[in-house]
Amino acid sequence: MHRARSDLVVAFGDLGFAVALFACGLFNAPAVLTGVAGGAMVAYWSASRQRVLQRLPAKAWARLTGVALFVIIAIEAGAYWLGLGLAGSI
Repeated sequence: MHRARSDLVVAFGDLGFAVALFACGLFNAPAVLTGVAGGAMVAYWSASRQRVLQRLPAKAWARLTGVALFVIIAIEAGAYWLGLGLAGSI
């Protein structure tokens, strides 16, 4: 039960950052603020998965972190551009 609740908390944290980046696009926030939100999402991802990442061998850690960063950037960009699109800025 505790593990499932922990996973749910992490998922809602990830969702919160995606919503924040969507809001940055929707309200046409400055690029610096959007970058801070994106950097915070990457830092949150790293901190929330720290226990798992520490157990991985270096090669697997590098591969999984690279894939995760690619996915996180895609989510961030998609949420931001979706916000811009709904605001009529693009």
